[in-house]
Amino acid sequence: MASGIQVDVIPNFVGAGLGSTTEWMGSKERIWAVVPGGRVQLEKNRFVEVYGPIVDMNVLDSPNWEFGPMASYRFGRSEVEDSVVNLLPPIDGGLEAGIFAGWHYIRTEGIPYRVRLGVSVTTAISGGATGGHVTPYASVWVPLSTRLFVGVGGGLTWSSESFMQQRFGVSPEASAASGLPTHSASAGMRQYYLWPAVIYRVSKEWYAAAGAFYQRITGDGADSPIVAQRGDANQFSAGMGVGYSW
Repeated sequence: MASGIQVDVIPNFVGAGLGSTTEWMGSKERIWAVVPGGRVQLEKNRFVEVYGPIVDMNVLDSPNWEFGPMASYRFGRSEVEDSVVNLLPPIDGGLEAGIFAGWHYIRTEGIPYRVRLGVSVTTAISGGATGGHVTPYASVWVPLSTRLFVGVGGGLTWSSESFMQQRFGVSPEASAASGLPTHSASAGMRQYYLWPAVIYRVSKEWYAAAGAFYQRITGDGADSPIVAQRGDANQFSAGMGVGYSW
């Protein structure tokens, strides 16, 4: 799972959440959205996960190691609230696909916890998506009681030049149209992110959850006038949701 809050302490669940996030990558304007989530444990340690626009499947029969395909939808940027950014060339959404690999460990003695480490590699395959990404990530969940779980996680993302230029670059033509200074964005670390979350078991089958997600745009992305003048390098998302387990 490349990014986002990983609710992997519940083997089988489906759910949805309502949250607030930024309108586009680097934006200071906000939108509300409904986000799906789920995890299904398959035979022989395999599983399928869905977290928002990301889906992955572990194909290894191993109690600790994970490996498999993944896909995600990359949202575009068009008809946004900011009148200046709206003068930049529109960006269509598109699909990305790749693989992930990871390791997890569950401790049941002493202070119990579940830790997960991994890395994902994805590339654009359709639509307006472009470029590739490498994202190492980590998370840990600790039960505070039989009903309450708390988790924290984080990661960082390297993105290719074509993606960085599409999202953060300003060509001479775009500069003339928008009034923003020209900017060239190269490949590099695009962001790091951190998240805390809490899950409360309401009944045998039902759970309630809440979480927050902080992303810091870095490098040429943070230096882009799209972010520095019209947006914010500090990106915050938060939401609450419910889930059904079996």
